[in-house]
Amino acid sequence: MKIILLNPPGHRPGGDSLVVPPLGLAYLAAVLRQEGFAVSLKDAFAERLSWDDLAAYLKAEAPDILGLSSVTHTIASAFKAVQLARPHVSTIVMGGPHISVYGQEIFQQCPELDLGVVGEGEETITELVTALAAGRSPEGIPGVIGKDFIGPQRPLISNLDQLPFPARDLLPLNNYHYALSKGRRVMTLFTSRGCPYHCIFCDKSIFGSRWRARSAQNILAEIDELVQRFKTYSLIIYDDLFTLNTDRVTEICEGILQRGYRLDWKCESRVNLVDQSSLATLKLMKRAGCSLIAYGVESGNQHALDYLNKKITVEQIRRAFALTHQAGLETMAYFILGLPVESYADGLRTIAFAQEIDPTYVQFATLSPFYGTTLHREAQEKGWYQEIDTPGPLDKGPKRPVLLAPQWDQGNLQKIVRRAHLSFYLRPRYVLKRLLTINSFPQFVNSVRGFLDLARWLTR
Repeated sequence: MKIILLNPPGHRPGGDSLVVPPLGLAYLAAVLRQEGFAVSLKDAFAERLSWDDLAAYLKAEAPDILGLSSVTHTIASAFKAVQLARPHVSTIVMGGPHISVYGQEIFQQCPELDLGVVGEGEETITELVTALAAGRSPEGIPGVIGKDFIGPQRPLISNLDQLPFPARDLLPLNNYHYALSKGRRVMTLFTSRGCPYHCIFCDKSIFGSRWRARSAQNILAEIDELVQRFKTYSLIIYDDLFTLNTDRVTEICEGILQRGYRLDWKCESRVNLVDQSSLATLKLMKRAGCSLIAYGVESGNQHALDYLNKKITVEQIRRAFALTHQAGLETMAYFILGLPVESYADGLRTIAFAQEIDPTYVQFATLSPFYGTTLHREAQEKGWYQEIDTPGPLDKGPKRPVLLAPQWDQGNLQKIVRRAHLSFYLRPRYVLKRLLTINSFPQFVNSVRGFLDLARWLTR
């Protein structure tokens, strides 16, 4: 059987400042190959293929199985790819967060689709492809849905160490880059799955609420492969919560130092996990190559944090950023504007708070009530759900679902998001400080990409 896993083109052409490997598809390719199947992985987004290019590729390849994965904000591109592929492919399968929350409704949204995989896909895809290769019906396979059947729910993978490393050799490795990376080539990796916290806007349809971690030894073995086989030294750890277990973080960092690797890596944490006792761990992370920690701050107003069920305080935010900077690490702060419990003036206070805690980088976004979340139910009940033109510089789709309470409309929402980015990034002192931190040509190129991405958005 000829199997192709596809990452579709973006909804707009151009040089995005964030182009990273489709890690989920690379995991699926790895498990299929481990079972003896021949599989290809086509990253049309990273290769910047046009839709005409993709159509010609699919016609020429005519695979038996085409697999795609999509989140909700890129689903329009995924559906377009399915429609292009339909005349040339025997079986089209889709997985990912969007189908995992919508279930069988996906077949109404995209009638050209044959089968869906819900939840974690590694175990499901191997059973599904094995059945299709043998000419058996996929009905009854846990995690598989069709137009006229729903398979049993598949349990989460308990031992993540059993998974093979992603099939990165099938990817166009030189096409990946990240504006905040200091290296020429950047790779992503997961060291854990799941998050035990319950923010009302979070979708957990794939990895769930139970935090499951790979062992430090298994992670270090993958880092060995990244460095020795793929010559990659810039990494983005894509975990929701990399730092939950301090002992594991320490073991990973010490393993990196013992190997003598000069890495540049980034991760995500929570401000409530950072206190004075964390300073030694933060400094160890810095020595092991961690250059940036991202935190979900969301708001500078306590009543808004409580509404989002963040389980953090404004003081914890201040403390976490101060300690992270004290350890010599850069920071990223994620903020949400246009909250239904905030006024425009509250939003301005969040913008001022962003400058007060002085993160190295910020990202201001709108509140998206994705299907299946607590937030989505509230938005529907109160009539606040709308879809508007994407208001942020890093949005990957043409539309974004938003929650518009009576005090917010599309105009003032887009106005405050634009104002937030302008007021933070165009401060002369900030610009000079960032220029002085550039110490390599790859870092300069990545920074220019990021600036151009922001400039294109600000001037459109």
